[in-house]
Amino acid sequence: MKGDRMQKRMSRAGCGIVLLVGLCLAGTMPAVAADESSVDVNGPDAMKSLLEQQVGKRVKIKFCSGQDMEGKVVKVGSHAVQLTELVGMELFDATVKLNDVAAVIVRARSK
Repeated sequence: MKGDRMQKRMSRAGCGIVLLVGLCLAGTMPAVAADESSVDVNGPDAMKSLLEQQVGKRVKIKFCSGQDMEGKVVKVGSHAVQLTELVGMELFDATVKLNDVAAVIVRARSK
């Protein structure tokens, strides 16, 4: 009799643990999926698409000339991107032609 009750308790506890783990995983899955974004690198507007996904985040832009600029993406248009809070020039904003962008460097992960 005691063994029967103990087994039922263990069974219920096991279900509770599985449910708890399931809820924890379900809570984190959308966040992981939302952070993972892909860009069609073969598309004609790959840089524009990437920058649109980075609105509100910091990026480093490498120009065709070899210079670079780092700041927060505010707006992305069909021909230009607007950056604010420029590193080393915090009081300035910049508007950059998308044709001049050679690379967009984004923080993909933390240590």
